Order: sequence, then C-alpha cells, then structure tokens
Amino acid sequence: MVQFQANTDKVVNEFTQFSIDDQLALLWFVYEKMGQGVTPAAPDASTASPGIAEGLFNQVKEKPQEEQLQIMRDIARGNSTEMSRQYGSLSATTKLDFWYLLAQGMDQGTIIPMPENYQVSQQGNDWLKALEGLEFQQQITVLRSIASNMGAEPASGAAI
Repeated sequence: MVQFQANTDKVVNEFTQFSIDDQLALLWFVYEKMGQGVTPAAPDASTASPGIAEGLFNQVKEKPQEEQLQIMRDIARGNSTEMSRQYGSLSATTKLDFWYLLAQGMDQGTIIPMPENYQVSQQGNDWLKALEGLEFQQQITVLRSIASNMGAEPASGAAI
C-alpha cells in the first residue's frame, strides 16, 4: 500500500508542475487513451451524479469557445469563479465525469478543440508513460486526485 501511494503521489505531483494549458492537454490525452474506462471504473462510480456533471458541462457548452477555454483554465487553477465553485462542490467521481464529458465535447466539436499544432512536450510524454505504467486502479487514483484538486471552494451562504 505504501508503494501504491508513493507511485500515485509522485505522478500527481509531477502533473501539478505543468502549465495550466499543458495540464488541460494532458487530461484530454488521458481521456483519449483511456476512453470510457475512466469514469465507469472509478471507485464509487455508482454514486456519481452524471446529471450534475452534464448540467455543468451544458453550461460550458453554451459559451463561446474562448470562454469555454477560460472556464477550463479557471477550474484547473482553482480561481474563484461561479463555474469553478460549482465544479468545486462536486464529488471526485462527478468531477471525473465532467472532464470526460469535456473530452467528448472536444471530439464532437461542441467544446473548443485541441489546437491542431499542439505538441506534447517530452516531459508531458514522460508523464503520460508514467501514468500508463501504473496499474489501472492507480491510474484512477491519480486522476481522482488531479480532478479533486481543481476548482474553487463553494461560497458560503446561498451564493455558489
């Protein structure tokens, strides 16, 4: 168990060293490679609230593409915006579902796509290889940690 935690903590810590745009790109690449296996296989997937993730996704989808990108950046940075606070109030599994929906939206053209000329850095490729080298459950743990660390704390009172 100690080795499991050390491996996952190391991969999560390495992820946080990337720029926000590289973090978003790496998340997209992970979802492209791992596909639907990420969210349904996540622990407590049965307690996820896909309707809630879909509701937040639909709010993002309705925005112009540049604003969609800014929303994703704000969430990744933990900026205190309304969307980031809404995201911050979600369960870890629902957060994974939200990122999965964003990746699908990028593929379908409803969410701003990856730039055609985007190249993953060597460090990014190394990180992806490190993630792929983990057991599937460890991969899910890493993704949950990453998703959980994003977003802002919900505001107190009636405000989100």
